[in-house]
Amino acid sequence: MSLLIKNAKIFSKNNFYVKNVFCENGKIKKITDTTEGIKAEKEIDAENKFLLPGGIDSHVHFREPGMEKKADWKSESSAAVAGGITTVIDMPNTIPSTTTVTALQEKREIAEKSSLVNFGFHFGAAEGKLEEMKKAENIASIKIFMGSSTGNLLIEEENVLEEIFIIGKEKNLICILHAEDEKIIKENTKKAKKENWNDVKFHNKTRSTEAEVQAIKKAIALQKKIGNKIHFLHVSSRKGLQEILEAKNEKISCEVCPHHLFLNETDLEKLENFGKMNPPLRTKEDNEFLMRKLITGEINFVATDHAPHLRKEKEKEYFDAPSGVTGVETVFSLLLNEVAEKRIKLETVVKVLAENPAKVYGIKNKGKIEEGFDADFVLVDLKKEFTVKNEEMHSKCKWTPFNGIKLKGVIEKTIIAGEIVFDKGKIKQEFKGKEIEF
Repeated sequence: MSLLIKNAKIFSKNNFYVKNVFCENGKIKKITDTTEGIKAEKEIDAENKFLLPGGIDSHVHFREPGMEKKADWKSESSAAVAGGITTVIDMPNTIPSTTTVTALQEKREIAEKSSLVNFGFHFGAAEGKLEEMKKAENIASIKIFMGSSTGNLLIEEENVLEEIFIIGKEKNLICILHAEDEKIIKENTKKAKKENWNDVKFHNKTRSTEAEVQAIKKAIALQKKIGNKIHFLHVSSRKGLQEILEAKNEKISCEVCPHHLFLNETDLEKLENFGKMNPPLRTKEDNEFLMRKLITGEINFVATDHAPHLRKEKEKEYFDAPSGVTGVETVFSLLLNEVAEKRIKLETVVKVLAENPAKVYGIKNKGKIEEGFDADFVLVDLKKEFTVKNEEMHSKCKWTPFNGIKLKGVIEKTIIAGEIVFDKGKIKQEFKGKEIEF
């Protein structure tokens, strides 16, 4: 299959150029000023719109196997491709959890059959299964829950955490961290139950900023001792990020989620439990600090922590409602809207949604529009406006915390391995994504 994309504004080698991009056998074959002498089976005239590298969402929970009522690889990869995301890395807290080589292989087989986008996997850290971590091949990272969240994965003992860090160093693998201190969460939860804080507005107190800060401090102190690579997931607070930035080096990285950039605790009055996630929504001041540090490049990239739950689960009382929100279908447009509003540069969006996640996780041949790289793109219309609507979401749960928000920046086409998989609302459902290489 060959594809020629004509008259596209591409970001390559730190600048924007109007170029023609010729793709063959899933790869970028030529980037040229002229189409003379190039013959392709299919042509697209980009009409001077922006052709960007396909988004890489390195933090998703696609729920399969074990929780197919909430979501599955088909539904959530449909949401991804509609949102301009061409590659995802799935988290281990499925049923069974991805803490054994057997469970990893089972998940691989499911994704191979059903995923519309390219995919990879994080491997879960669990006590008693450290040997499984040593045997796992072609994984993005070792995932560590320092605070309990959705699922049954939790590492509380520091000696076990140290063992995992050592395995990470030996395998040259990043240890990625859900950094919330379990002891603080337990104490606050006990108080919440006693004082009947049965409302999502208290979630920020139950899972406090202090819980995030203390977990980050603990991980950084241990990293200094071991010298392994660590990555902080979904940093939510100014204080937490400051701890990371003070220690940051080539072996310490971090991410931020769109909900921690664009939503805060004042939105909970409207969202109720649909705004409940771990770590919680913080303050407007936290939003602004995180955005500033994303723009300056001190936060490595954006990932969504896409975690679907059914409406009926979210509509339970606060104590019983699960944590997690969707995000894979809206993240690209949320950031493009910031570009349209002149609050962030388009090249920053390219870096935080494609180039940097590929760099941090060592994903081969992705994240850039350069000859020899995989032909994964998103064609965007920065002038077009749309309203985010629950009923138009492709996720099985059919809701988003950004319902009703107007955004400027439409995903027109999503191209994976040189094939048009999403085109103005239509999805090529028979397409199959491939497992990525690390």
